[in-house]
Amino acid sequence: MVATALLDAGRAPRRALRLAQRPGWSQGMVVSVSPEVETVLGVGAGRESRTEYGPEVSVPLYMEWQAGAGRGQAHYHVRVGRPEVRAVDDEGMEPAWRLAEELGAVSGRDGAVVLSDRGTPVQAWLQLGPGASAALSTLVRAALSSDWLVTPRFPEEPVGAGGRWVVARAMEGGLAVVTYELVELDGARGRVRFLLLSQGADGPPTPRAEGELRFDLSRPFPERLEVSYTSRAELGTQGARRLEVVRRTRVTLESGSPLAPAHPEMIAAPWISEGEQVRAP
Repeated sequence: MVATALLDAGRAPRRALRLAQRPGWSQGMVVSVSPEVETVLGVGAGRESRTEYGPEVSVPLYMEWQAGAGRGQAHYHVRVGRPEVRAVDDEGMEPAWRLAEELGAVSGRDGAVVLSDRGTPVQAWLQLGPGASAALSTLVRAALSSDWLVTPRFPEEPVGAGGRWVVARAMEGGLAVVTYELVELDGARGRVRFLLLSQGADGPPTPRAEGELRFDLSRPFPERLEVSYTSRAELGTQGARRLEVVRRTRVTLESGSPLAPAHPEMIAAPWISEGEQVRAP
């Protein structure tokens, strides 16, 4: 279940934010992922820390309007290009090679997204190639889920610059809440900042992601997105043997990038064979 609530309508002039769903629309995009893992051993002045980076991944996408789906919704065809994986140092060469081999299961594959005019992904799926790992299936399923932050979920009410609203979704064992702030609005173009918090049944709210997104209401997907995901885990005992692991992942999406495919034929489809279809939960 998903609920949206307006906190502040912002300054005048205000307008209802609705994405255009135009027949014939298409757009190339590039998604880039840059992870890092920081490990901290001990506490206080005597603690030791180490940060490992990469491998970095870039994935070209091609999105194309396919059909109207009624009630302000539209069906979009998605084709995934060949991921490029780059090691940031010599130690990362082998992990980068393994990751590139694993990501081959999404290269050239097709999928679909049903998107509402308020930016809500109603349905999403992607056909993976044969031999896709369980880890890759889980990652794709999470990317297609309701935690998807690629489009802002606009409120029902008109808003202006400074407007704020929240989107809450029940998840297994807790609640996920995204707070949006409309920083700029100039005609059809705007910019929002957002913060994603998750709260378990017994714990306090925990920041999971924060970022910024630039949108143009004349097209359904953003001009640019930048978001940073963070997770923390404590291992071992307290004191000098306390070990904390902090994972940070920076994700960017850019439309119209020079690296983005101009049309679907630029993304070579693999030899088609049976594979796994992964859907959003």
